[in-house]
Amino acid sequence: MGIYFDYHRDAYFIKVNPSLMTYTEGVVRVQTVGITRGLTVFDNTKKRYGEITAWSGKPTVKVAVTVDAPAVVELMMQRLMTDD
Repeated sequence: MGIYFDYHRDAYFIKVNPSLMTYTEGVVRVQTVGITRGLTVFDNTKKRYGEITAWSGKPTVKVAVTVDAPAVVELMMQRLMTDD
């Protein structure tokens, strides 16, 4: 699966077994100025604004919000202990 999964283990587990996590969809924005520069902000309220805002018309993304930690540990141990 290449170098990407060497550094992004979460993405590897999602690819191998997406049911290990639950997901929601929403809009993600990144703060570009001020003390919060670099902070990601996620809005999954599906709120309909009466006017055009910074959140209007932005594409949604799928974000993992919970993880079945024992199952992830079990999968990781299985992968580490086999020669596949």
